Parts: sequence; structure tokens; C-alpha cells
Amino acid sequence: MIEKKPDSRGRIPTSIKINPNLWKEAKIEAINQNIDLSELVEKALDAWIGKYNKKRDKND
Repeated sequence: MIEKKPDSRGRIPTSIKINPNLWKEAKIEAINQNIDLSELVEKALDAWIGKYNKKRDKND
């Protein structure tokens, strides 16, 4: 397995399979928010994981 090297922001390249319409909407939203697509995806994942962790903490 080839080790992926982080870029200057500490990000590593990756690949996923995603609905093309959703991907297009994400690109448009990133442009509208004046952020790059990686940042939009990171924010979405952070929000999702944070929400999941809050739900899990309430159930513990």
C-alpha cells in the first residue's frame, strides 16, 4: 500500500464514490461560500460526526 503524503494543510488525497448530482451541488455551494471543496467536505463531516457524537453521549 502506498502511503499518502499530507499537503501543506495536513490533508491527504483520497477517493470516494458519490452521487454526481450531490457532488455538483457541493461544488456550487463551495463556490458560493468562497471556500474550496475540501473545506466544505471537512466542515460537513465535522458537523455530522459532532451531531452523531452528541446523540451517542445522550444515550450513554
